[in-house]
Amino acid sequence: MFKTSSSFHNAIYWGSLILLSVSLPCSLFLLSLSQIILMANWLLEGNFHQKWLLIKNRPAVWIIGLFYLMHLIGMIYTTNQAWGVNDLKGKLPLLILPLVIGTSTPLTKKQFSIILNCFAGSVLIFTLYSAWFIFGFDGKAAHSVNDISPFVSHIRWALMVDMAVFSLLWLFDNIRNKFRGIYILLILWFTLYIFLLQSLTGIIVFIITSGIMLLRKAFRSRQLMVRWFMVVASLTLLLLVSSYLIKAYARFYTFEKIDVAHLDEFTSKGNIYQHHPELKFVENGHYIYLYICEPELRETWKKRSSINFDGKTSDGGELKACLIRYLASKGFRKDSDGVNKLTNREIKYIEAGKTNYIDTLKYGFYPRIYQSIWEVYNYMHGANPTGYSIAQRFEFAKTSIHIITDNFWFGVGTGDIAEAFDLQYEKDKTMLAPENRFRAHNQFLRFGATFGIVGLTIILFSLIAPPFFEHKYKDYLFLCIFIISFLSFINEDTLETHHGISFVAFFYALFLYYKNPDNN
Repeated sequence: MFKTSSSFHNAIYWGSLILLSVSLPCSLFLLSLSQIILMANWLLEGNFHQKWLLIKNRPAVWIIGLFYLMHLIGMIYTTNQAWGVNDLKGKLPLLILPLVIGTSTPLTKKQFSIILNCFAGSVLIFTLYSAWFIFGFDGKAAHSVNDISPFVSHIRWALMVDMAVFSLLWLFDNIRNKFRGIYILLILWFTLYIFLLQSLTGIIVFIITSGIMLLRKAFRSRQLMVRWFMVVASLTLLLLVSSYLIKAYARFYTFEKIDVAHLDEFTSKGNIYQHHPELKFVENGHYIYLYICEPELRETWKKRSSINFDGKTSDGGELKACLIRYLASKGFRKDSDGVNKLTNREIKYIEAGKTNYIDTLKYGFYPRIYQSIWEVYNYMHGANPTGYSIAQRFEFAKTSIHIITDNFWFGVGTGDIAEAFDLQYEKDKTMLAPENRFRAHNQFLRFGATFGIVGLTIILFSLIAPPFFEHKYKDYLFLCIFIISFLSFINEDTLETHHGISFVAFFYALFLYYKNPDNN
């Protein structure tokens, strides 16, 4: 029988981890292939008696396995077995990666550093690719999410960039001095890119994780000056972010003052305005449904654009609605005078689906904050949440809570979650369009609806307990991936896509089981 040496299997193991790290931001095929190779290599290597002893004596390995065991138990009382089997396949990374990494030959510091470098290099390539669109070098008036993040969800992509920043900071402290300048440049670029990407989840996760890491540094430092500097830095960061958000909130709620009894009735051309003061929807503090003269809008728009007034924008939106909202955002009346005030570039923005001139400001953070506040405001005033990321999440969460309430202890089972949501949406008579009736978009609510409170508790235990057994609850890199993951769970079904669960499972297991000889 042909036998291979342990050094051969170790080389395959390390090479597969490198392949996995570089494929995370891009290729689903390579991502799957690397994990298949990892598992096949682990099986062909043998030494099962030694591996079994490791599993028994290393509680973290089998505790993480409770995550997958809960999904298997959920198959017992599910009715849609096909959906359940598909979910089991999707969750395999959180079974395979901790098992293989936790029972394989520990990585050396050099091997570990190369893996992090390869991951950062892959992220760099795709940030540069994405920047081509963000900076408008493609010639388009506006870019889409698919342009700037074509291979992976832009939220999961933002989380990867976050992880790249904190990985580079670790490398900065653990490599030879001659490379430090390169890492500083990469850290600065990735940090800038996170804000250019305008992923609210990515930015919030980055800021919170940075603040926690600064406090960690303060409490670990033995030098009083360093400790106080880190505390002040973290509090300053908190103060700056809080004051910015408060200012943005106040700016949004600064509405124009109107006298409903004395609104102008006619345009400058003598045509009648339509006013709907009962509709409180606004753009930049200007009421959208005041001073509308649709005949003038239609006539003047025809002279400014080749796209039909009753047609669609390039992103599939209703052009008429985009035009009215854009004019309101500028404080213009919705008549021929308002349309004529628009520049040719602004006409292109409207054709591309921009509804507010703030959306055209590429390099600021306020547009994303404004959009979030606007969505919540409109949702609270009865607007249809369809198509609006934040507003839809309120509907997703409400539906999830109703499912949990009706299936409190054990949930609906591994395979019945989709049907449960569909039925609950109908029961709640949601305004969401059928194609926008997604699942929880909150990992905790998703598990609660699927497995109930009992299952959610088991799953949380499987993810929270391992670092205590491996003495990693204070480790810098493990804390980074743990915080990034759990913060993303609040706003995303992070573990429901192959990219998302592979990202979490890979770095969770890699950092959990790596033993840094320098103990940094």
